Amino acid sequence: MITDLKCKKIKETSWQDRIKECCEEENPDDPRGCDCCYDLWKEELREVNTKYSEAEEEARLISAELIFITGRRDKLKTWYDELTKANDLSRSICEQLEVMLSQIEKISRNTKHAVRAINILYCMIRDFYMQVDLIKLKYDQIMNCIRCLNDPALAPGQGLVKCLEDYGKKLEALMTTRVELLKMSMSAIYLAYRINKNIALDFGLYLIIQEWETTLNCAEDCNSSTSGGYADKNNRRMKESYGYEEEYHHKEEEKKGCQLTPVLEFPICNDPYYDSLRNKYEVDKARAADLSKKLIDLNKKKESLLACKQSLTAAIQETDPRTRCK
Repeated sequence: MITDLKCKKIKETSWQDRIKECCEEENPDDPRGCDCCYDLWKEELREVNTKYSEAEEEARLISAELIFITGRRDKLKTWYDELTKANDLSRSICEQLEVMLSQIEKISRNTKHAVRAINILYCMIRDFYMQVDLIKLKYDQIMNCIRCLNDPALAPGQGLVKCLEDYGKKLEALMTTRVELLKMSMSAIYLAYRINKNIALDFGLYLIIQEWETTLNCAEDCNSSTSGGYADKNNRRMKESYGYEEEYHHKEEEKKGCQLTPVLEFPICNDPYYDSLRNKYEVDKARAADLSKKLIDLNKKKESLLACKQSLTAAIQETDPRTRCK
């Protein structure tokens, strides 16, 4: 199928006529003149002004966001460092508690031997003074016999009687030490039993330090696997503190609007809140770095657009027909 296209003959206009027409119809408030660069530069200046305004506004928004993100990142880093320091201190406390437990074990073992030795010593002292009492009894019998004999050869203060009297004086002096010695031995027994009772392995100080180790979870290492998230661990902790699940639900209803969080668990390095804080810090850190890069690029773009804007403005002022043709 053949289609014939008939076009009207377009009257060609010369370039000079076009220039004349352009110059005759120009706006007196915005003269274009006969310089084509002037018109092109004005259009480019409008585009550059628009792009510069957009870049400036975008840079302002990114700068404001960067200030906010940077401030939050720094606060998260400060809080994270504080928790890290607290975790390190708790680990140091655990190490010191372990040393204390080791020393208490030794002291407890020694006090058991001390109690046994003091008991033996007490028995020896008691037996010793029992023998002294028997000697005193025999001494009194001998002296009574001498008095009953009333023999001039056994006169007091002479010969054999004088030796017996001196022996009796020594015996009396020995018996006077019994009270003080028994007091000291009883005090030693009391102190030994008290020390053993206060630091024994099954109760006393040893048990208290074990409770501290349990509270600080000293046996748990960092980065070990933990079950459940922060909410699960917090709920479990609340149930354990209340003792019974029914009472826990009752307390939950009473304290529904005033429950404080977070409640950290030891070791802090394994607490879900600690991991959440570190993740938030890493996100803000990466976001701040990305915004800083974008802001640098926008500032470079702004400087480039500003230089272009200033060049175009200067060129337009030089070629403005309103001033050039005067």
